[in-house]
Amino acid sequence: MYYDLAFGIVSSQEKKLTPVEIDQLLAKGYFRHSLNMASYEMMYFDDKMQGVLPLRCRMQENMLSKSSRKKIRQIKNKFNVVIEPLNLTEAHKKLFTDYRKERFDEEEKSLLHYFGVDSDQDLPLIPFDTYQVSFYLDNQLAAASFFDVGDKALSSLMAIYDKDFKEYGLGYISMLFEIEWAQEQQMEFYYPGYTLDMPSCFDYKLRLPNVEFFDWNNEWLTWDNIDLKSTKRYKTLHSINHIIEEVNNLCIVKGKVAEEQNFFSSMWHDMFEFTQAVEAPIYASYPIGSYHQMIIIYLPDEDTFLVKPHLFKFDSGLPESLKTNNPEDIALFIGAYFAHLQLIDVRLTTALDNFLAILKGSNIEFDVVETLGNAARHPNYKWISLRKEDSQWMVMPLWDEKKKMYLFHPMIFKHDQNRWVSPFGLCSDAIAILKISDYICSKEDNWHNLLSEND
Repeated sequence: MYYDLAFGIVSSQEKKLTPVEIDQLLAKGYFRHSLNMASYEMMYFDDKMQGVLPLRCRMQENMLSKSSRKKIRQIKNKFNVVIEPLNLTEAHKKLFTDYRKERFDEEEKSLLHYFGVDSDQDLPLIPFDTYQVSFYLDNQLAAASFFDVGDKALSSLMAIYDKDFKEYGLGYISMLFEIEWAQEQQMEFYYPGYTLDMPSCFDYKLRLPNVEFFDWNNEWLTWDNIDLKSTKRYKTLHSINHIIEEVNNLCIVKGKVAEEQNFFSSMWHDMFEFTQAVEAPIYASYPIGSYHQMIIIYLPDEDTFLVKPHLFKFDSGLPESLKTNNPEDIALFIGAYFAHLQLIDVRLTTALDNFLAILKGSNIEFDVVETLGNAARHPNYKWISLRKEDSQWMVMPLWDEKKKMYLFHPMIFKHDQNRWVSPFGLCSDAIAILKISDYICSKEDNWHNLLSEND
């Protein structure tokens, strides 16, 4: 990992958390995530990277305003409000699915899966003391909210409501009921979740009394002290924009701001190598060629930049990375990689063009012929993809340093085995096409007898 970001997961499945431990995690910016407790300083939401600001309300006597208490009375007169331990009915499940579809356009979202279980029988296994607030009108479930109870803290999970009752504002009012219940239980803190460091659909929580935010430096501050330009997301984006402007004035390659939406899932499961995601949520991308890019990552804790090729490296004596704040050094570093890649790309592109020219002049015709690529396969980062009916081929070029030429490695996808196999080894371009043609014409009867051409 290069980018230092507050991120943590505590699994309650490995060890059931006590109410005191839940309080301690909430105080460190954690919140409930399925069967776990999680914290993250940024999130990819609404198609962009955003800073996360955990919120809480410090409980005080008479903290609810006169207007809030009036709203509670009005809702109690209008609806039958039931607060009880988690008791999911079919009405709750349907309301959740309809709400998620209406609000977030999510298909068949399951309330059971939200709580991390597969069936009603698994509900008692949930390792949290979860309660629900249900609002009924003439026996119809109009809205519901859910919250966890710790030792001295209550953590709100979510609220859902029927769109026909939207005018009553039951999503927000459910939090007032939760606060009132927390007061009755002599709780010290109420955690309504989080908001973001840009205007968002979560900002209604800021209407609550005594709102504090977590600054990710182990301090809770009143919302009046918020400086949205102090968040790590803002500082990172501002720094990246600034360095791009300076480097672009000096470098032949032009960069732009990019956001890695797979950053958090890759970090969550430690799968950066598999997902090929950039190890930073926000970075500068400098494309060199069709498949490669140089990236600039801002390191906020060091207030400096890390420049490196993404997914590839050269065996040419060039450094694998550069850490500096000097835009001239960054421009020279990117330029050196660009120049070296051009030499390799010309050589590889020429080899593929020759292969395609021979293929075009042959008697075999494919339905689809295309060039694909992936920088992670550098230096053999481009290959030919061939399709003919159900037959799918991948022809990989491999540089032979001793012979100073490209040889080709044809592979066919075996659907019955769900994998790529190599019916013959390395070949010259013409021999590779000849063997592929013979393979297809023979309908694979004698493919294992075909010899590899290594000369």
